[in-house]
Amino acid sequence: MKFQLKLDQEESEAFKNFANSVKPTELALDDFVRSIFFAGIRSLEEQLTENLVSHMEANREEYEASGFTFDNEGKLTGVDESVSGSVEMITE
Repeated sequence: MKFQLKLDQEESEAFKNFANSVKPTELALDDFVRSIFFAGIRSLEEQLTENLVSHMEANREEYEASGFTFDNEGKLTGVDESVSGSVEMITE
């Protein structure tokens, strides 16, 4: 798979300066960019997970009815699969 990102002249220059100052010399530019990409994806995934858990904890009653479990302080602890049912994926 190939991703292409178009940067304007200012963004391109900023990235070149960034890469030249922090990229290890033994690391190819392609590998450096790949590392940055996956680090960003992991960070985004962590933020989304934190937001989802916060939403679930704020709406505890609704999620408990679906089989999610919470501790005495209202923190999400897991899911009771015998209550939660199954999820069916439909593709067209």
